[in-house]
Amino acid sequence: MNSWEAFILGIIQGLTEFLPISSSGHLEIGSYILHTNTSENLLFSIVVHIATALSILIVFKKDIKKILSSLFKFSNNDDTQFFLKILLSSVPVGLIGIFFEDKVESLFNGNIFLVGIMLIITSVILAITHLQKKDSKKQVSFLSAFIIGIAQSIAILPGISRSGITISTALLLKINKKEATKFSFLMVLIPIFGIMIIKLFESFNSIETLTTEIELTSLIIGFFSALISGIIACKWMIKIIQKSNLIYFSIYCFIIGSFSIFTSFNNLESKENKIFTIQPIYPVEELKKIALKSSVPLEDSLEDKSDELVEIYNLDSSVKLDIRYATKNNFMQTEFYTEPRAFLISDAAKMLIKAHQELGNYGYGIVIYDAYRPWFVTKMFWEATPDSLKNFVADPSSGSVHNRGCAVDIGLYNIKNGKIIQMISGYDEFTERAYPSYVGGTKKERENRNLLITIMKKYGFQVYKYEWWHFDFKLCNNKIMNLEFNEIDSIINLN
Repeated sequence: MNSWEAFILGIIQGLTEFLPISSSGHLEIGSYILHTNTSENLLFSIVVHIATALSILIVFKKDIKKILSSLFKFSNNDDTQFFLKILLSSVPVGLIGIFFEDKVESLFNGNIFLVGIMLIITSVILAITHLQKKDSKKQVSFLSAFIIGIAQSIAILPGISRSGITISTALLLKINKKEATKFSFLMVLIPIFGIMIIKLFESFNSIETLTTEIELTSLIIGFFSALISGIIACKWMIKIIQKSNLIYFSIYCFIIGSFSIFTSFNNLESKENKIFTIQPIYPVEELKKIALKSSVPLEDSLEDKSDELVEIYNLDSSVKLDIRYATKNNFMQTEFYTEPRAFLISDAAKMLIKAHQELGNYGYGIVIYDAYRPWFVTKMFWEATPDSLKNFVADPSSGSVHNRGCAVDIGLYNIKNGKIIQMISGYDEFTERAYPSYVGGTKKERENRNLLITIMKKYGFQVYKYEWWHFDFKLCNNKIMNLEFNEIDSIINLN
Protein backbone atom coordinates (compact mmCIF):
# COMPACT_ATOMS: atom_id res chain seq x y z
CA MET A 1 0.00 0.00 0.00
CA ASN A 2 1.50 3.30 -1.07
CA SER A 3 0.88 6.78 0.37
CA TRP A 4 -1.77 7.65 -2.20
CA GLU A 5 -3.77 4.47 -1.49
CA ALA A 6 -3.42 5.04 2.27
CA PHE A 7 -4.71 8.61 1.83
CA ILE A 8 -7.78 7.46 -0.15
CA LEU A 9 -8.61 4.55 2.15
CA GLY A 10 -8.18 6.83 5.19
CA ILE A 11 -10.66 9.33 3.75
CA ILE A 12 -13.08 6.52 2.88
CA GLN A 13 -12.87 5.20 6.46
CA GLY A 14 -13.31 8.65 8.01
CA LEU A 15 -16.22 9.80 5.86
CA THR A 16 -18.15 6.56 5.64
CA GLU A 17 -17.84 5.67 9.35
CA PHE A 18 -20.23 8.53 10.16
CA LEU A 19 -22.14 9.24 6.97
CA PRO A 20 -24.96 6.68 6.51
CA ILE A 21 -23.35 4.98 3.50
CA SER A 22 -21.42 2.06 5.09
CA SER A 23 -17.70 2.30 5.78
CA SER A 24 -17.18 -1.47 5.43
CA GLY A 25 -18.99 -1.53 2.09
CA HIS A 26 -17.00 1.38 0.70
CA LEU A 27 -13.70 -0.07 1.93
CA GLU A 28 -14.56 -3.31 0.11
CA ILE A 29 -15.40 -1.35 -3.05
CA GLY A 30 -12.31 0.86 -2.64
CA SER A 31 -10.06 -2.16 -2.18
CA TYR A 32 -11.64 -3.80 -5.23
CA ILE A 33 -11.01 -0.72 -7.40
CA LEU A 34 -7.48 -0.08 -6.07
CA HIS A 35 -6.61 -3.81 -6.12
CA THR A 36 -5.52 -3.66 -2.48
CA ASN A 37 -6.41 -5.96 0.39
CA THR A 38 -7.39 -4.15 3.60
CA SER A 39 -7.19 -7.42 5.54
CA GLU A 40 -3.52 -7.79 4.66
CA ASN A 41 -2.30 -5.50 7.41
CA LEU A 42 -3.71 -5.35 10.91
CA LEU A 43 -1.63 -2.31 11.83
CA PHE A 44 -3.13 -0.08 9.12
CA SER A 45 -6.65 -1.16 10.13
CA ILE A 46 -5.92 -0.31 13.78
CA VAL A 47 -4.43 3.06 12.84
CA VAL A 48 -7.45 4.28 10.83
CA HIS A 49 -9.93 2.98 13.43
CA ILE A 50 -8.06 4.80 16.19
CA ALA A 51 -8.34 7.93 14.03
CA THR A 52 -12.11 7.64 13.60
CA ALA A 53 -12.59 6.87 17.29
CA LEU A 54 -10.50 9.94 18.14
CA SER A 55 -12.66 12.07 15.87
CA ILE A 56 -15.71 11.09 17.96
CA LEU A 57 -13.87 12.02 21.15
CA ILE A 58 -13.03 15.44 19.68
CA VAL A 59 -16.55 16.23 18.39
CA PHE A 60 -18.34 15.01 21.54
CA LYS A 61 -15.66 16.01 24.07
CA LYS A 62 -18.10 17.98 26.24
CA ASP A 63 -20.60 15.12 26.47
CA ILE A 64 -17.85 12.56 27.15
CA LYS A 65 -16.35 14.79 29.84
CA LYS A 66 -19.76 15.01 31.59
CA ILE A 67 -20.24 11.24 31.42
CA LEU A 68 -16.76 10.51 32.80
CA SER A 69 -17.21 13.08 35.55
CA SER A 70 -20.45 11.41 36.68
CA LEU A 71 -18.84 7.97 36.60
CA PHE A 72 -15.86 9.04 38.70
CA LYS A 73 -18.22 10.67 41.22
CA PHE A 74 -20.40 7.53 41.28
CA SER A 75 -23.41 9.74 40.60
CA ASN A 76 -26.65 8.04 39.59
CA ASN A 77 -27.76 10.74 37.15
CA ASP A 78 -28.74 10.98 33.47
CA ASP A 79 -25.13 10.86 32.30
CA THR A 80 -24.43 7.64 34.22
CA GLN A 81 -27.66 6.13 32.90
CA PHE A 82 -26.62 7.13 29.36
CA PHE A 83 -23.31 5.31 29.79
CA LEU A 84 -25.07 2.16 31.05
CA LYS A 85 -27.36 2.27 28.02
CA ILE A 86 -24.31 2.45 25.75
CA LEU A 87 -22.87 -0.61 27.51
CA LEU A 88 -26.16 -2.48 27.02
CA SER A 89 -26.26 -1.55 23.33
CA SER A 90 -22.84 -3.18 22.85
CA VAL A 91 -24.00 -6.61 24.05
CA PRO A 92 -25.53 -7.86 20.71
CA VAL A 93 -22.51 -6.93 18.58
CA GLY A 94 -20.19 -8.32 21.26
CA LEU A 95 -21.97 -11.69 21.25
CA ILE A 96 -21.81 -11.91 17.46
CA GLY A 97 -18.12 -11.00 17.52
CA ILE A 98 -17.36 -13.71 20.10
CA PHE A 99 -19.42 -16.58 18.67
CA PHE A 100 -19.46 -15.85 14.94
CA GLU A 101 -16.08 -14.20 14.29
CA ASP A 102 -15.06 -16.64 11.53
CA LYS A 103 -18.36 -16.35 9.68
CA VAL A 104 -18.30 -12.54 9.87
CA GLU A 105 -14.69 -12.36 8.69
CA SER A 106 -15.47 -14.62 5.74
CA LEU A 107 -17.91 -11.99 4.42
CA PHE A 108 -15.05 -9.55 3.82
CA ASN A 109 -13.60 -11.29 0.78
CA GLY A 110 -14.16 -8.77 -2.01
CA ASN A 111 -17.73 -9.94 -2.74
CA ILE A 112 -19.04 -6.67 -4.11
CA PHE A 113 -22.31 -8.32 -5.16
CA LEU A 114 -23.12 -8.84 -1.47
CA VAL A 115 -21.97 -5.27 -0.74
CA GLY A 116 -24.29 -3.99 -3.46
CA ILE A 117 -27.32 -5.82 -2.06
CA MET A 118 -26.60 -4.55 1.47
CA LEU A 119 -26.18 -0.96 0.22
CA ILE A 120 -29.60 -1.14 -1.42
CA ILE A 121 -31.06 -2.41 1.87
CA THR A 122 -29.39 0.57 3.58
CA SER A 123 -31.00 2.79 0.94
CA VAL A 124 -34.45 1.41 1.75
CA ILE A 125 -33.93 1.87 5.51
CA LEU A 126 -32.89 5.49 5.04
CA ALA A 127 -35.82 6.13 2.70
CA ILE A 128 -38.30 4.84 5.31
CA THR A 129 -36.94 7.18 7.99
CA HIS A 130 -37.43 10.10 5.60
CA LEU A 131 -41.12 9.78 6.44
CA GLN A 132 -40.27 10.50 10.08
CA LYS A 133 -40.01 14.29 9.80
CA LYS A 134 -41.45 15.36 13.15
CA ASP A 135 -39.04 15.55 16.05
CA SER A 136 -39.90 14.43 19.57
CA LYS A 137 -38.57 14.86 23.09
CA LYS A 138 -38.31 11.12 23.77
CA GLN A 139 -34.97 9.98 25.21
CA VAL A 140 -33.17 6.64 24.79
CA SER A 141 -34.51 4.03 27.22
CA PHE A 142 -32.79 0.78 28.20
CA LEU A 143 -35.16 -1.17 25.92
CA SER A 144 -34.59 1.15 22.95
CA ALA A 145 -30.82 1.06 23.64
CA PHE A 146 -30.88 -2.73 23.32
CA ILE A 147 -32.96 -2.57 20.12
CA ILE A 148 -30.55 -0.03 18.63
CA GLY A 149 -27.73 -2.37 19.68
CA ILE A 150 -29.34 -5.20 17.71
CA ALA A 151 -29.48 -2.86 14.70
CA GLN A 152 -25.77 -2.12 15.19
CA SER A 153 -24.99 -5.85 15.14
CA ILE A 154 -26.72 -6.17 11.76
CA ALA A 155 -24.32 -3.51 10.45
CA ILE A 156 -21.52 -6.09 10.70
CA LEU A 157 -22.60 -7.05 7.18
CA PRO A 158 -20.48 -5.15 4.61
CA GLY A 159 -22.75 -2.60 2.95
CA ILE A 160 -25.11 -2.02 5.89
CA SER A 161 -24.35 1.41 7.28
CA ARG A 162 -23.80 1.33 11.05
CA SER A 163 -24.67 4.99 11.58
CA GLY A 164 -27.50 4.74 9.06
CA ILE A 165 -29.22 1.73 10.64
CA THR A 166 -28.71 2.83 14.26
CA ILE A 167 -29.92 6.39 13.72
CA SER A 168 -32.81 5.17 11.56
CA THR A 169 -33.83 2.65 14.23
CA ALA A 170 -33.72 5.37 16.88
CA LEU A 171 -35.83 7.71 14.74
CA LEU A 172 -38.38 4.95 14.08
CA LEU A 173 -38.55 4.49 17.86
CA LYS A 174 -39.56 8.21 18.01
CA ILE A 175 -36.35 9.22 19.82
CA ASN A 176 -35.25 12.85 19.72
CA LYS A 177 -33.03 13.50 16.67
CA LYS A 178 -30.17 15.09 18.60
CA GLU A 179 -30.27 12.31 21.18
CA ALA A 180 -30.39 9.64 18.46
CA THR A 181 -27.32 11.06 16.70
CA LYS A 182 -25.30 11.40 19.91
CA PHE A 183 -26.18 7.88 21.04
CA SER A 184 -25.36 6.38 17.64
CA PHE A 185 -21.91 7.95 17.53
CA LEU A 186 -20.94 7.33 21.14
CA MET A 187 -22.17 3.72 21.20
CA VAL A 188 -19.61 2.74 18.55
CA LEU A 189 -16.65 3.64 20.79
CA ILE A 190 -16.94 0.47 22.88
CA PRO A 191 -16.94 -1.95 19.89
CA ILE A 192 -14.11 -0.06 18.18
CA PHE A 193 -11.82 -0.01 21.22
CA GLY A 194 -12.91 -3.53 22.20
CA ILE A 195 -11.97 -4.97 18.81
CA MET A 196 -8.64 -3.12 18.78
CA ILE A 197 -7.71 -4.41 22.24
CA ILE A 198 -8.62 -7.99 21.28
CA LYS A 199 -6.65 -7.84 18.01
CA LEU A 200 -3.62 -6.34 19.74
CA PHE A 201 -3.79 -9.01 22.43
CA GLU A 202 -4.02 -11.78 19.81
CA SER A 203 -1.07 -10.30 17.93
CA PHE A 204 1.20 -10.82 20.93
CA ASN A 205 1.03 -14.57 20.19
CA SER A 206 2.09 -13.89 16.60
CA ILE A 207 4.10 -10.66 16.52
CA GLU A 208 4.51 -10.88 12.73
CA THR A 209 0.82 -9.97 12.49
CA LEU A 210 1.76 -6.40 13.34
CA THR A 211 4.74 -6.30 11.03
CA THR A 212 4.16 -4.39 7.84
CA GLU A 213 5.65 -3.52 4.52
CA ILE A 214 3.64 -0.29 4.59
CA GLU A 215 5.93 2.68 5.13
CA LEU A 216 5.54 4.84 8.23
CA THR A 217 4.65 7.77 5.97
CA SER A 218 1.66 5.86 4.60
CA LEU A 219 0.47 4.98 8.12
CA ILE A 220 0.69 8.64 9.19
CA ILE A 221 -1.13 9.80 6.06
CA GLY A 222 -3.83 7.17 6.58
CA PHE A 223 -4.26 8.23 10.22
CA PHE A 224 -4.63 11.97 9.57
CA SER A 225 -6.81 11.58 6.48
CA ALA A 226 -9.16 9.34 8.52
CA LEU A 227 -9.08 11.71 11.51
CA ILE A 228 -9.77 14.95 9.61
CA SER A 229 -12.40 13.43 7.31
CA GLY A 230 -13.97 11.77 10.35
CA ILE A 231 -14.33 15.07 12.22
CA ILE A 232 -15.85 16.74 9.15
CA ALA A 233 -18.27 13.86 8.53
CA CYS A 234 -19.30 13.63 12.18
CA LYS A 235 -20.18 17.34 12.42
CA TRP A 236 -21.88 17.27 9.04
CA MET A 237 -23.99 14.26 10.01
CA ILE A 238 -25.32 16.04 13.11
CA LYS A 239 -26.64 18.86 10.91
CA ILE A 240 -28.05 16.43 8.35
CA ILE A 241 -30.15 14.59 10.96
CA GLN A 242 -31.58 17.85 12.28
CA LYS A 243 -32.69 18.80 8.76
CA SER A 244 -34.04 15.31 7.91
CA ASN A 245 -31.94 15.06 4.75
CA LEU A 246 -31.22 11.32 4.89
CA ILE A 247 -33.13 10.79 1.63
CA TYR A 248 -30.12 12.06 -0.35
CA PHE A 249 -27.95 9.35 1.17
CA SER A 250 -30.67 6.84 0.38
CA ILE A 251 -30.40 7.78 -3.30
CA TYR A 252 -26.61 7.65 -3.13
CA CYS A 253 -26.59 4.17 -1.54
CA PHE A 254 -29.02 2.92 -4.17
CA ILE A 255 -26.79 4.20 -7.00
CA ILE A 256 -23.56 2.81 -5.50
CA GLY A 257 -25.28 -0.48 -4.62
CA SER A 258 -26.57 -0.86 -8.17
CA PHE A 259 -23.11 -0.05 -9.51
CA SER A 260 -21.57 -2.73 -7.28
CA ILE A 261 -24.05 -5.36 -8.42
CA PHE A 262 -23.54 -4.45 -12.08
CA THR A 263 -19.75 -4.56 -11.65
CA SER A 264 -19.95 -7.98 -9.99
CA PHE A 265 -21.74 -9.37 -13.05
CA ASN A 266 -18.77 -8.30 -15.15
CA ASN A 267 -16.51 -10.25 -12.83
CA LEU A 268 -18.34 -13.57 -12.70
CA GLU A 269 -15.16 -15.60 -12.42
CA SER A 270 -15.07 -16.66 -8.81
CA LYS A 271 -12.07 -16.06 -6.59
CA GLU A 272 -11.28 -19.72 -6.17
CA ASN A 273 -11.25 -20.31 -9.94
CA LYS A 274 -9.24 -17.25 -10.81
CA ILE A 275 -5.89 -18.23 -12.29
CA PHE A 276 -2.82 -16.04 -12.02
CA THR A 277 -1.11 -15.74 -15.40
CA ILE A 278 1.99 -14.10 -16.84
CA GLN A 279 2.93 -13.04 -20.35
CA PRO A 280 5.89 -15.27 -21.29
CA ILE A 281 8.99 -13.43 -22.50
CA TYR A 282 9.18 -15.76 -25.53
CA PRO A 283 6.49 -17.72 -27.43
CA VAL A 284 5.77 -21.12 -25.85
CA GLU A 285 6.90 -23.10 -28.89
CA GLU A 286 10.22 -21.26 -28.91
CA LEU A 287 10.61 -21.91 -25.17
CA LYS A 288 10.09 -25.63 -25.70
CA LYS A 289 12.75 -25.74 -28.43
CA ILE A 290 15.22 -23.93 -26.14
CA ALA A 291 14.47 -26.32 -23.26
CA LEU A 292 14.73 -29.52 -25.28
CA LYS A 293 18.05 -28.45 -26.77
CA SER A 294 19.49 -27.56 -23.35
CA SER A 295 21.57 -29.97 -21.29
CA VAL A 296 20.47 -31.27 -17.92
CA PRO A 297 22.96 -30.32 -15.14
CA LEU A 298 25.44 -33.10 -14.44
CA GLU A 299 25.35 -34.47 -10.91
CA ASP A 300 27.60 -37.50 -11.02
CA SER A 301 28.06 -37.58 -7.26
CA LEU A 302 24.32 -38.04 -6.66
CA GLU A 303 22.28 -41.23 -6.95
CA ASP A 304 19.82 -41.83 -9.78
CA LYS A 305 16.48 -42.78 -8.22
CA SER A 306 14.33 -42.81 -11.34
CA ASP A 307 13.50 -46.47 -10.60
CA GLU A 308 11.98 -45.39 -7.26
CA LEU A 309 9.32 -43.15 -8.80
CA VAL A 310 5.78 -44.30 -7.97
CA GLU A 311 2.39 -43.02 -9.06
CA ILE A 312 0.71 -41.44 -6.02
CA TYR A 313 -2.84 -42.25 -7.10
CA ASN A 314 -2.01 -45.96 -7.10
CA LEU A 315 -1.08 -45.75 -3.41
CA ASP A 316 -4.37 -44.12 -2.38
CA SER A 317 -7.11 -43.31 -4.87
CA SER A 318 -8.78 -40.89 -2.43
CA VAL A 319 -6.02 -38.38 -3.17
CA LYS A 320 -7.54 -35.83 -5.54
CA LEU A 321 -5.70 -34.87 -8.74
CA ASP A 322 -5.92 -31.43 -10.31
CA ILE A 323 -2.72 -31.51 -12.38
CA ARG A 324 -2.65 -27.96 -13.70
CA TYR A 325 0.21 -28.49 -16.17
CA ALA A 326 -1.81 -31.16 -17.97
CA THR A 327 -4.31 -28.39 -18.82
CA LYS A 328 -4.19 -24.73 -19.83
CA ASN A 329 -5.38 -23.86 -16.34
CA ASN A 330 -1.96 -22.60 -15.18
CA PHE A 331 0.15 -19.46 -15.06
CA MET A 332 1.44 -19.93 -18.64
CA GLN A 333 -1.91 -21.13 -20.05
CA THR A 334 -0.13 -24.02 -21.76
CA GLU A 335 -0.38 -27.82 -21.59
CA PHE A 336 3.01 -29.23 -20.57
CA TYR A 337 1.99 -32.81 -19.71
CA THR A 338 0.11 -35.21 -21.98
CA GLU A 339 -1.66 -36.84 -19.01
CA PRO A 340 -2.86 -35.65 -15.55
CA ARG A 341 -0.57 -37.84 -13.44
CA ALA A 342 1.53 -37.34 -10.30
CA PHE A 343 4.75 -39.18 -9.37
CA LEU A 344 7.13 -38.99 -6.39
CA ILE A 345 9.99 -41.14 -5.21
CA SER A 346 8.67 -43.93 -3.01
CA ASP A 347 9.70 -42.55 0.41
CA ALA A 348 8.18 -39.14 -0.27
CA ALA A 349 5.00 -40.65 -1.71
CA LYS A 350 4.42 -42.82 1.36
CA MET A 351 4.83 -39.86 3.71
CA LEU A 352 2.45 -37.78 1.59
CA ILE A 353 -0.21 -40.49 1.91
CA LYS A 354 0.23 -40.49 5.70
CA ALA A 355 -0.28 -36.71 5.75
CA HIS A 356 -3.38 -37.14 3.56
CA GLN A 357 -4.82 -39.72 5.93
CA GLU A 358 -4.21 -37.56 9.01
CA LEU A 359 -5.88 -34.57 7.35
CA GLY A 360 -8.93 -36.82 7.02
CA ASN A 361 -9.40 -36.41 10.78
CA TYR A 362 -10.14 -32.73 10.07
CA GLY A 363 -12.51 -33.47 7.20
CA TYR A 364 -9.93 -32.65 4.53
CA GLY A 365 -8.01 -34.51 1.88
CA ILE A 366 -5.03 -33.57 -0.27
CA VAL A 367 -5.45 -32.31 -3.82
CA ILE A 368 -2.29 -32.50 -5.96
CA TYR A 369 -1.54 -29.74 -8.45
CA ASP A 370 1.91 -31.01 -9.47
CA ALA A 371 4.55 -33.47 -8.28
CA TYR A 372 7.52 -34.82 -10.28
CA ARG A 373 8.28 -32.44 -13.13
CA PRO A 374 10.67 -33.14 -16.04
CA TRP A 375 13.66 -30.79 -16.07
CA PHE A 376 12.86 -29.35 -19.50
CA VAL A 377 9.55 -27.95 -18.13
CA THR A 378 11.44 -26.18 -15.34
CA LYS A 379 13.73 -24.75 -18.02
CA MET A 380 10.68 -23.43 -19.90
CA PHE A 381 9.30 -21.79 -16.74
CA TRP A 382 12.60 -20.05 -16.08
CA GLU A 383 13.04 -18.69 -19.61
CA ALA A 384 9.40 -17.51 -19.73
CA THR A 385 9.33 -15.66 -16.42
CA PRO A 386 10.36 -11.98 -16.08
CA ASP A 387 13.34 -11.34 -13.79
CA SER A 388 11.14 -9.59 -11.22
CA LEU A 389 9.17 -12.82 -10.65
CA LYS A 390 11.97 -15.40 -10.87
CA ASN A 391 11.87 -16.08 -7.11
CA PHE A 392 8.66 -18.01 -7.83
CA VAL A 393 10.31 -20.43 -10.27
CA ALA A 394 13.31 -22.75 -9.90
CA ASP A 395 16.66 -22.00 -11.51
CA PRO A 396 17.28 -24.83 -14.03
CA SER A 397 21.06 -24.56 -13.55
CA SER A 398 20.61 -26.20 -10.16
CA GLY A 399 17.30 -27.86 -10.92
CA SER A 400 14.04 -27.94 -9.01
CA VAL A 401 13.24 -30.36 -6.22
CA HIS A 402 10.30 -31.26 -8.48
CA ASN A 403 12.86 -32.56 -11.00
CA ARG A 404 14.18 -34.95 -8.35
CA GLY A 405 10.72 -36.40 -7.59
CA CYS A 406 10.86 -34.96 -4.07
CA ALA A 407 8.53 -31.93 -4.29
CA VAL A 408 4.78 -31.74 -4.46
CA ASP A 409 2.35 -28.86 -4.96
CA ILE A 410 -0.85 -29.44 -3.01
CA GLY A 411 -3.98 -27.93 -1.50
CA LEU A 412 -6.95 -29.21 0.46
CA TYR A 413 -10.36 -30.49 -0.53
CA ASN A 414 -13.49 -31.14 1.52
CA ILE A 415 -13.99 -34.89 1.92
CA LYS A 416 -17.80 -34.59 2.19
CA ASN A 417 -18.48 -32.67 -1.01
CA GLY A 418 -15.18 -32.98 -2.89
CA LYS A 419 -14.85 -29.21 -3.29
CA ILE A 420 -11.43 -27.55 -3.27
CA ILE A 421 -10.85 -25.50 -0.09
CA GLN A 422 -10.23 -21.85 -0.85
CA MET A 423 -6.86 -20.60 0.35
CA ILE A 424 -5.52 -17.06 0.70
CA SER A 425 -4.05 -17.07 -2.79
CA GLY A 426 -4.59 -19.13 -5.88
CA TYR A 427 -2.18 -21.87 -6.90
CA ASP A 428 0.87 -20.48 -8.72
CA GLU A 429 -0.06 -16.91 -7.83
CA PHE A 430 3.11 -14.81 -8.05
CA THR A 431 2.23 -12.35 -5.25
CA GLU A 432 3.01 -11.98 -1.55
CA ARG A 433 -0.38 -13.55 -0.81
CA ALA A 434 1.27 -16.86 -1.70
CA TYR A 435 3.84 -16.56 1.11
CA PRO A 436 3.33 -19.04 3.99
CA SER A 437 3.94 -16.12 6.39
CA TYR A 438 1.35 -13.83 4.77
CA VAL A 439 -0.98 -12.42 7.45
CA GLY A 440 -3.86 -11.32 5.21
CA GLY A 441 -6.88 -13.30 4.07
CA THR A 442 -9.57 -14.54 6.43
CA LYS A 443 -8.91 -16.29 9.70
CA LYS A 444 -10.28 -19.56 8.27
CA GLU A 445 -8.00 -19.34 5.21
CA ARG A 446 -4.98 -18.80 7.45
CA GLU A 447 -5.99 -21.70 9.70
CA ASN A 448 -6.38 -24.07 6.74
CA ARG A 449 -3.02 -23.03 5.28
CA ASN A 450 -1.28 -23.43 8.64
CA LEU A 451 -2.92 -26.81 9.25
CA LEU A 452 -1.63 -28.07 5.90
CA ILE A 453 1.88 -26.80 6.65
CA THR A 454 1.87 -28.33 10.16
CA ILE A 455 0.73 -31.77 9.02
CA MET A 456 3.16 -31.86 6.11
CA LYS A 457 6.03 -30.84 8.37
CA LYS A 458 5.14 -33.73 10.70
CA TYR A 459 5.76 -36.16 7.85
CA GLY A 460 9.09 -34.77 6.70
CA PHE A 461 8.12 -32.03 4.27
CA GLN A 462 9.27 -28.39 4.35
CA VAL A 463 7.12 -25.62 2.87
CA TYR A 464 8.82 -23.30 0.35
CA LYS A 465 9.14 -19.76 1.73
CA TYR A 466 7.40 -18.14 -1.24
CA GLU A 467 4.61 -20.68 -1.89
CA TRP A 468 2.21 -22.15 0.69
CA TRP A 469 1.38 -25.04 -1.70
CA HIS A 470 4.97 -26.18 -2.45
CA PHE A 471 6.48 -28.83 -0.16
CA ASP A 472 9.95 -30.37 -0.41
CA PHE A 473 10.67 -33.78 1.07
CA LYS A 474 13.67 -33.25 3.35
CA LEU A 475 15.26 -36.70 2.88
CA CYS A 476 16.10 -36.11 -0.75
CA ASN A 477 19.57 -36.26 -2.25
CA ASN A 478 19.22 -37.69 -5.72
CA LYS A 479 19.84 -36.63 -9.31
CA ILE A 480 17.75 -34.34 -11.46
CA MET A 481 15.52 -36.31 -13.85
CA ASN A 482 14.23 -35.34 -17.28
CA LEU A 483 11.88 -38.27 -17.94
CA GLU A 484 8.45 -37.84 -19.45
CA PHE A 485 5.58 -39.83 -17.91
CA ASN A 486 5.55 -42.56 -20.58
CA GLU A 487 9.27 -43.11 -19.97
CA ILE A 488 8.59 -43.53 -16.23
CA ASP A 489 6.01 -46.21 -17.11
CA SER A 490 8.67 -48.12 -19.02
CA ILE A 491 11.01 -48.05 -16.03
CA ILE A 492 8.24 -49.18 -13.65
CA ASN A 493 7.31 -52.06 -15.97
CA LEU A 494 10.93 -53.19 -16.09
CA ASN A 495 10.95 -53.40 -12.30
